[in-house]
Amino acid sequence: MTSLNTHSDPLILEMRSITKEFPGVKALADVSLRVKAGEIHAICGENGAGKSTLMKVLSGVYPYGTYTGDIVYQNEVQEFKDIRASEHAGIVIIHQELALIPELSIMENIFLGNEPTKRGVIDWAEARTRSTELLARVGLR
Repeated sequence: MTSLNTHSDPLILEMRSITKEFPGVKALADVSLRVKAGEIHAICGENGAGKSTLMKVLSGVYPYGTYTGDIVYQNEVQEFKDIRASEHAGIVIIHQELALIPELSIMENIFLGNEPTKRGVIDWAEARTRSTELLARVGLR
């Protein structure tokens, strides 16, 4: 049996001393996280502990400059200005909300903000094909 992680696996993500404040509230205070290739982490805690805030810092929802500390991804310090910048680097966050927009279809919610396009128009056939493939990967139709 082989381990998914060994001591020689490279560090792919490090969040160093992340602090995020809102008016009157320190949501994160000097939080650090290290992730090696092949590792799976769970961020757990009570409501209000800062789990979502930490992930929003990582994913660019809270852009560089709105928090202190460093994000190092694949050995490079990152200064994500928005979600697209973090996604372009390869970081994608699946948020905890169960229904992003209940009035939209599952397919539309999957690609919300990242719709496949052809000549500047949403390519619904491609969206259907890709969403069917993605759902099949997790055992859904």
